[in-house]
Amino acid sequence: MADPTTSSLNLSTESSQIGAEDAREIQITNQAAAEAGNLTKITIMDPTLYMAAEDGDTDVLKARKEDIQLKLTPKKNTVLHVAAQFGQAECVKWILQLGSPSSLLQQPNEKGDTALHLAAREGHLTVVKNLIDAAKKLGEGDAERGAAADCMVMLRMINNDKDTALHEAVRNHHPEVVKLLIQEDPHFTYGANAEGNTPLYIAAEWGFGNLVKMILDNCSSPAHSGIKGRTALHAAVILKDQAMTQKILEWKPDLTKELDENGWSPLHFAAYVGCGPTIVRQLLEKSDTYVVYLGVEDHEIGNRTALHIAASRGHVDIVKLLVSSFPDCCEKVDDKGNNVLHLIMPKKIFVTSGLSNIPRLRVRGLMNEKNAEGKTPLHLLHNSPSPKGVNYFPPPEPMFTSILDTFVRLRRRSPSFRVSIRPLGSLEVKEDIDSSKSKGSEEISESKESEEISESKKTMKSHMIVAALIATVTFAAGFTLPGGYIPDKGDTQGMAVLSLPTNGTKGKDRDMAIAASQKFRIFVVADSIAMIVSLCAIGIYFFAAFPFYKKEAVWAFLLYGHALTMVAMGAMVFAFVAGLQAVLHPSPFLEDATQFIILPVFLLLFLVPGLLITLTTIPDVARKKIVGLSH
Repeated sequence: MADPTTSSLNLSTESSQIGAEDAREIQITNQAAAEAGNLTKITIMDPTLYMAAEDGDTDVLKARKEDIQLKLTPKKNTVLHVAAQFGQAECVKWILQLGSPSSLLQQPNEKGDTALHLAAREGHLTVVKNLIDAAKKLGEGDAERGAAADCMVMLRMINNDKDTALHEAVRNHHPEVVKLLIQEDPHFTYGANAEGNTPLYIAAEWGFGNLVKMILDNCSSPAHSGIKGRTALHAAVILKDQAMTQKILEWKPDLTKELDENGWSPLHFAAYVGCGPTIVRQLLEKSDTYVVYLGVEDHEIGNRTALHIAASRGHVDIVKLLVSSFPDCCEKVDDKGNNVLHLIMPKKIFVTSGLSNIPRLRVRGLMNEKNAEGKTPLHLLHNSPSPKGVNYFPPPEPMFTSILDTFVRLRRRSPSFRVSIRPLGSLEVKEDIDSSKSKGSEEISESKESEEISESKKTMKSHMIVAALIATVTFAAGFTLPGGYIPDKGDTQGMAVLSLPTNGTKGKDRDMAIAASQKFRIFVVADSIAMIVSLCAIGIYFFAAFPFYKKEAVWAFLLYGHALTMVAMGAMVFAFVAGLQAVLHPSPFLEDATQFIILPVFLLLFLVPGLLITLTTIPDVARKKIVGLSH
């Protein structure tokens, strides 16, 4: 017998009809939930029943008819939900032939989804047909409501996200299901869901042009609103879809005047994303003239027109089209007093793009117009960094001469303004809209590059000290050779003792002399390598001291000098070991101490860790430059 807590979670009247074994299972589960402090009743579906609905096994379902309308999954899905979700059309048809199909058709799960929602979401066309047919049959005997009444109710039901079955079918791109749902209820205007999106907007936003056409051709009055107050036309323009844009404009041309929450029209978005001239022409043909002169009511943009936005983004074709179609739109300025030339000049594409050939953009009224900061477009052109690696000198055309003449005039008016003619070239279009921010970021980038060059040269100075120390030590070792010099007068006076031939010795002494002579040769070679390579490193660092302004060149000198210094250091260690072995009396202990301790210690404690730390901690930018230099 259950305790009082379990009694409070007693099974409902419907659950009492379940078999004794299933009732015991649910009672045990609910008792465990109650003991855990969770007073929410847990619903479960017998695995055999669930798998039968999943697989469409009607034989098992026939043996459990009494459970079909009672059993629920943890998400409150019925057996009909399960069969519809897995596309078991015959199973769905059989379930709907049982008693009370109306309650099953319209019964929502925990998320408000009906069986039709799940079937439409998964794209099971036959299941959707069976559900619609079953709903129609329910109203055949109701003369007042009509045969399609229950079907309409089911089609228009929304879930917790305010999505209908049509929303789900469109979002998951199931054209046949979308067509069927529209045909069954063509006059209903499907509203926006919880996100503010209608089926038409969802289709346009996802780029489903076929669904957009299907909705417009079959729905009598489809809603077009979307997220943030945008319309389906906004979505089509943002995707730069020419065919979809044309279809929506043919359906409702007035959408060109619709603004989103931030005051953006479709034309503004076309200028922002850089649509092709064809789309822009389509918008201009269908829109009122005032849209071209309309400024965006967005505090981040600053009351900019489509022309301003296109100019700040570097979309030259749109600028040319707007200026040629609406000549006086060039006179508009944004909240900061910037005209179209203020925004295009920092891009360094005014001459190279052909904009300088447009007479309307060459007038000195625009060239010399000052913004709120007192700067003219030519000030911004001069102060903007030139593109790296571009050496482009435009031809001496009349416009270029006009720009030079204006520079001279500016200098006469403002003595503090120093004019420095620099090459004009194309500048990569940045993603930000505000050209002043773009200029600022470029100046910061240039300053950062100069700082990197300065830091690299400081590093070179410390490297040069190490290289100079190695060269000094190895040079001195070349004149204080191990074993000393021959003091006796004669032909060999002053020569290194270990450099003499060993012809006069015999036996064990001869072997010792040969070994010492070999070690001496190794010492001489290693010492010479260390000195020459370290001198080369010093020379490389000396060349790097010249005023290079490209950090790639400075990095090349730094890396090359660093490699030479490392080689010199290794050669110096080998020379030291060979020199010791040449002058020490043969001894296993001394040989091990010099050969198997000094060298491994040098490798393990300095060379290997140093390389690993350098490679693992070096910045990504530096690593890219190393790879670039290696190629």
